[in-house]
Amino acid sequence: MKPKIEAAYQLPCQGGSGKAIHGPLAECIGGFMDGLINKGYSNQAVWKKVRLASDLSKWMDRKHLRVERLDEQQLASFLKARWRRGPKRSGDQCTMALLLRSLRQAGVLGPVSDRAPTPAEIAERQYERFLLQQRGLMPASARQYLTVARRFVSHSSAGGRFRPDKLRAKDVTNFVLHDTSARGRRSAQLMTVALRSFLDFLLQEGRVSANLANVVAAVAGWRLSELPRYLEPAQVEQLLSSCDRTTKVGRRDYAILLLLARLGLRAGEVTGLTLEDVDWLRGQLLVRGKGARLDRLPLVRDVGPAIADYLQNGRPRCSCRRLFVQCKAPYDGFPSSATICSMVGRVLERARVDAPFHGAHLLRHSLATGMLRNGASLSQIGQVLRHQQTATTEIYAKVDLGALRGLAQPWPERAQ
Repeated sequence: MKPKIEAAYQLPCQGGSGKAIHGPLAECIGGFMDGLINKGYSNQAVWKKVRLASDLSKWMDRKHLRVERLDEQQLASFLKARWRRGPKRSGDQCTMALLLRSLRQAGVLGPVSDRAPTPAEIAERQYERFLLQQRGLMPASARQYLTVARRFVSHSSAGGRFRPDKLRAKDVTNFVLHDTSARGRRSAQLMTVALRSFLDFLLQEGRVSANLANVVAAVAGWRLSELPRYLEPAQVEQLLSSCDRTTKVGRRDYAILLLLARLGLRAGEVTGLTLEDVDWLRGQLLVRGKGARLDRLPLVRDVGPAIADYLQNGRPRCSCRRLFVQCKAPYDGFPSSATICSMVGRVLERARVDAPFHGAHLLRHSLATGMLRNGASLSQIGQVLRHQQTATTEIYAKVDLGALRGLAQPWPERAQ
């Protein structure tokens, strides 16, 4: 693949004839091109991205812009000037982002822009350190809290500027009412917890004078007030059989669904699996759970063969060490657990399974419910699901209707 690209765009460091790349990026585009090839981009896609990078290098040469000064703002100026002369292509911004990432990984650019950060960006970085270092949150949990903080900052910024010292109780209340209007109960509960954390941080840093965290109203929700949402065993099998295992996507989705349905993995745990986590000699899978917990689970029944089939016949050849990667270039791991949840939703629709919930946790609940109906105890279910507290498993007792009927007391007769 690589010689075909070089024939069209000769790299200066490799000599020979062809259209040489000029400008400040001439020595850097070779590494950028290698990265694109390793990520599985086609010849045509690599050629287009290299050509765009070459045009950027010429633009930088005309502007007398050194490589060290390249950042998001400069790239935006280049694209704006380019689009004034020609059509606006949707992939141009993606290419520029890939190039910037390549330059930063190669150490050509610093990790951040040279421009002075805004007060909102400074607060965000300090809050992230607060979550990771002082509160001891895992990176995934910190990202969820940061997302809420960004929404609050954006909503509370007057004229694009965030002024914590100007915050009042009504600003917090207005944000809560606005943000929860389109959210479910659990999402709203998470939002209020994260918002209180951010407001506590602002108070601790002396950026607000009042304890605004007390203004955040709690979202109503009582423990064990809901029944776990699950699928019947026949529906789970219907879901699995809907995967076309003659295709690469089908093999990948089938292996992921089995990890969710047979081992009860969470979506984030599936996303974080690496090739090194599969111990084929012992038939075990290393799972990184909540709170930095490490567990080794057996590759039961059809899980191991499904993963092996995917690795041999479905997984693209790439340098990524994630177990599951995207089936189209770039061949990287899934960006977040939301990708797994979206995949489960698509499979449910394709299999025409009427489910009460379309998230990946649906299959985890289905596994626990099936175990309970087959005679497993709550402690055994908690061990399989790797619950750290036994109280977390108690909700599954509500689906054992047969046992609950024996506990029901007769209705007292009306007094004579």
